[in-house]
Amino acid sequence: MNSALYLHLLKTLCRVFWGPDLSLCQEILSGEFVKLIQDSAVYFRIDLSVVVQTVNCLADEYKDPEALRTDLSDGYIALFINDISGIPAPLYQSCYQKSNSRLMGPPAFDMKNRLKNHGLSISLPGNEPADHLCIELEYIFYLLNRGLSESNSESIREAVQFCGESMADWVHQFCERVIGDGRFVFYAVAAELLSVTVRSLAENTIFQQCT
Repeated sequence: MNSALYLHLLKTLCRVFWGPDLSLCQEILSGEFVKLIQDSAVYFRIDLSVVVQTVNCLADEYKDPEALRTDLSDGYIALFINDISGIPAPLYQSCYQKSNSRLMGPPAFDMKNRLKNHGLSISLPGNEPADHLCIELEYIFYLLNRGLSESNSESIREAVQFCGESMADWVHQFCERVIGDGRFVFYAVAAELLSVTVRSLAENTIFQQCT
């Protein structure tokens, strides 16, 4: 099992969905981000050639990482924070519940308890709900890194169960919204990568290979 690839994917997806930083933009322009997509395509045995082509076109369009970050930041705000017609794809699991789909729903309290049970806390400015996509991805990273480094199958099992029982459904909805919006190709690429990663974990692929 390519554990390093899973951990790299989770870290990179967190960086994307916390909002673009300059180093991420430099990796997009240098080809490092494309390399991650290509490695993922090989490992997951799926065709991501269109995704690779999209990122290469983006890299060709921008020569200055600062200009790329500015445009990605504008797209990030429009998709995930505030748009004229609402928020196309909120970053919180609570917003995807069939009933009472508001911030600080049951998923936020469940996630808060999960973190507490592991002695983890949220170190962010403000009062960020615990069911933010990136907090959930960081939680999975923590479990997998611990499980793989300590040969702790229980931590890996917990990561797999969390993906399948808690994340898979709402992340699928989230990715459909991002891709369906159609305005921001980079985030459509990132959503495809996110979908592939979570689906692989939810299907127990990593756990089956570790036991």
